[in-house]
Amino acid sequence: CVHESTVNITDALKAKGMWDNTFMLYLSDNGAPNTDYEPGNNYPFRGGKGNFFEGGVRVASFAAGGAMASSLYGQTLTAAMHIADVYTTFCRMAGRSEQECIDAPDGVPATDGVDYTGRFVNGVDTPRTEEIWLSHRALIQGNYKFIWTYEWEVLASHNGPVWPNANDEGLEADPNECYNADWTQRGCLFDLSADPEERVNLRTVDNERWWTMKNRLAQLNTGSFASELVGYDECITIDEYAAANQGHAGPLCSSPPTPPPPTTPVPTSPVPETPSPSTPEPTPIPAPPATPAPETDAPPTPAPTPVPTSPVPETPSPSTP
Repeated sequence: CVHESTVNITDALKAKGMWDNTFMLYLSDNGAPNTDYEPGNNYPFRGGKGNFFEGGVRVASFAAGGAMASSLYGQTLTAAMHIADVYTTFCRMAGRSEQECIDAPDGVPATDGVDYTGRFVNGVDTPRTEEIWLSHRALIQGNYKFIWTYEWEVLASHNGPVWPNANDEGLEADPNECYNADWTQRGCLFDLSADPEERVNLRTVDNERWWTMKNRLAQLNTGSFASELVGYDECITIDEYAAANQGHAGPLCSSPPTPPPPTTPVPTSPVPETPSPSTPEPTPIPAPPATPAPETDAPPTPAPTPVPTSPVPETPSPSTP
């Protein structure tokens, strides 16, 4: 389990005198799914894995290590940190230059991450003060979040404190108020400081901010890069995925690859479990026998192997029954 493995790693680092130069960060990639067929609980937040409500993007994490500022031990940090910041922070902690930590292959935008080394190592508050582009469908500016949704997106429910259970009690219906058939009017606006559970859509209350963030998201999307998801029924190799997405790895389906075809001919008639002594193993069978090869004490017919086309010696071969 995570607890046991963390203890083992920590003990090993301390035993080798490496703990004082170690920074350890644990975090989840997304919230739990919260559907009735794949239940998880993100209470009190709305939504879950697969969407950009707080239940899907606000996750638990913790940091430790001898390299971390001792003033942070036992403290709770509330500043927002994007998953992209993890790479940038670790890159800078490893001693690489700022330019090296944002360089990217041709055709891919520079790495978009904020360095949190000062926060974790020196205890200096260096949170994000800029907007956070969550995806092509969600943007955070200060305390406000804009979300653009699809009609089929029905994972934006609220969990009760006790969920999952034996029935649907505790799973509120998704109001889907963020969807509008007119895509120009589609989207929700929430104040995360006053409404972290995202229950009050400010679309009509603060229409000017709604339009400002909607247009800003569209602007950011024009200069972004995101790998396209591969359907679970479209199995490809990791090399094929990387080649199609500028070297980035991505989701693959778990179906096993199709085995390659056999390299030697396969007989069309049944083959006995134990090969007949008269059949040379390294050479492919020129033609399948009419029936499985009999044992040496079986009746002399039918013949176990085809008669070769070359002249037969007067003295039978020891292998001929």
